[in-house]
Amino acid sequence: MKHLKESPFFFLLMLSGILFTILAAIGKNNIYRDQQYHPEKGPLLSILFTAMNEDIYPWQLFADAQAVETEGSAVNPAEDDQNGQNVDQTSESGQNTDDTSDSAKDTGEGNDTASGSDSTAGNSTVSGNNAAQEKEDDAAGGMPQEEPPYGENRPEPLRGSTEEEYLSHISADIYGDAGVQKAAEYPFVAVDESYFDDALFIGDSRTVGLHDYTDLSEHADFLCKTSLTIYKVLDENFKGMGTVEEVLKKKQYGKIYIMVGINELGRGTTEDFMAKYTEVVDTLHEWDPDARIIIQGIMKVSKKKDTEDKVFNNSNITGRNHAIATLADNYHIFYIDMNEAVCDEEGNLNAEYTHDQIHLLGMYNDLWKDFLMTKGISG
Repeated sequence: MKHLKESPFFFLLMLSGILFTILAAIGKNNIYRDQQYHPEKGPLLSILFTAMNEDIYPWQLFADAQAVETEGSAVNPAEDDQNGQNVDQTSESGQNTDDTSDSAKDTGEGNDTASGSDSTAGNSTVSGNNAAQEKEDDAAGGMPQEEPPYGENRPEPLRGSTEEEYLSHISADIYGDAGVQKAAEYPFVAVDESYFDDALFIGDSRTVGLHDYTDLSEHADFLCKTSLTIYKVLDENFKGMGTVEEVLKKKQYGKIYIMVGINELGRGTTEDFMAKYTEVVDTLHEWDPDARIIIQGIMKVSKKKDTEDKVFNNSNITGRNHAIATLADNYHIFYIDMNEAVCDEEGNLNAEYTHDQIHLLGMYNDLWKDFLMTKGISG
């Protein structure tokens, strides 16, 4: 007691350290399961603080426990419909803002967008689809004639990431461009807007821009949020729509588009990112096995950002794009790279199309939409 009175701050600090260590140990296989932890580089409680940088807080341990207790409770369909309608109305009004708000919206700050269209899945029309069917022999060159077993024969990395690359936050290009080359063999066709009537777009603040500044939200559904990562996407509760799993249970989709990855740069290695990305894609296929999954390559950054930032640069983006492209089998999963629509001749995000070196200015999201309309899947 004497020492406690003399050094209360020390004892408070010691008790806090013990408490944080206990919380980290409890959450290691729960909310902190995706955190990188190396015992030789720091104490266990360090994962608690790194997780806070990704908006994962200790009290979520108790929230998760409560969620488990209430799992399986009934959802009121009428309430869900009303929530979806309110979000649609908010999104539509957001598109009518004047130019003075464009800068704030383009950054994607604070945006949480979930919108559902009234279109019925399966009623999409592919422009030029008849022509594509007439060229069935050509199409067979890019798409397997028989359905291949899902997830088999995926390429292995050419090498592993080194410790130096890990410590320097370098996303090593350990797969090469074989996946990109294979994905490019598929004979995509041109489509019109109705093609997206049965589509779901999942993504971060860049996809928020696609939702807010194009008319795709009149056809497709969107689950997108600022700072969304591959590590959070399946657990995220999107305002007005619910989780990805809940959305897929309520509606049958023909196509699921996903673009995340910019926020994950600097975390872990290419292997870590690839392992989680593969898990998410496989889970989406499990939840909606009839939907085609279209992986969109991570949009690059401007030349200024590329040369000045050791983490958020195009070399790291390319390394991770090459990795996720290997998931494409041109039957269940496809890979497309919209960078060809928004990058300059040097392969950097065109400086005229961005104000913050990362996001597209509002009007240039139509370039992304136009690109998507050249990448329809026939059949």
